[in-house]
Amino acid sequence: MLQYWEFCDIIALRASYNVIVRSKPGERDIRRKAMETVLTSERIKQRRKELGLSYQELAAVTGISKSTLQRYETGSIKNIPLDKLDVLAEGLQTTALFILGKTEPTNAEFISSGIYNVPVFDSVSAGFGAYADSRVASYIPTFIGHNVENDEYLWINVKGDSMAPTIEDGDRILVRRRDSVDSGSVAVVMIGDEAFVKKIKYGRGWIELHSINPYYPVRRFEKESANDVRVVGAVIEVSKKL
Repeated sequence: MLQYWEFCDIIALRASYNVIVRSKPGERDIRRKAMETVLTSERIKQRRKELGLSYQELAAVTGISKSTLQRYETGSIKNIPLDKLDVLAEGLQTTALFILGKTEPTNAEFISSGIYNVPVFDSVSAGFGAYADSRVASYIPTFIGHNVENDEYLWINVKGDSMAPTIEDGDRILVRRRDSVDSGSVAVVMIGDEAFVKKIKYGRGWIELHSINPYYPVRRFEKESANDVRVVGAVIEVSKKL
């Protein structure tokens, strides 16, 4: 029986089917990913030129080096970290989804009353860390129940078992983007280029990341190192793997 997310993946791939259908089976995924990379790099370049920004000016606004920006535009960097993608989108006065190739620069595509087509990203770690893949893997029709014009939602595939049994390896989490969450909340956080899903706790001058699985120790960040932890958003729903 076709699983729900497999059905959604098929729908998402139909738009590019007419381009890749003539490829040999082993080449199709490679060609699709190459197309996504080209589209992303072209949109970054297009938007920068529309704003009349030089590499140096965009680097000053985003804090991303000139050489890295050039590599984004040439496509030599294929996976832009989620935290860098957010900063880049802000500097280009657009959205992350627009940069990634959505036709319209919107957070989640409206389908019908309360239901939006929400993007799925790979991946976040419930373990010792995973590189955050900034490409949209697919889209899932999701009931939000209210206007999301000013709130961006995304699904993220989870790897690892540090949050088991609540969030297990292979589950998907629905995240509401937020720069901060309440202490004790389960959130997606970035540390450098690595993304984690953890229970986050705050104190005076410190941040702790807690796992549910007792095998994983508490990670504590104090003073300046606390600035290394960046909240991506709050986990508001878990879709269990069948």
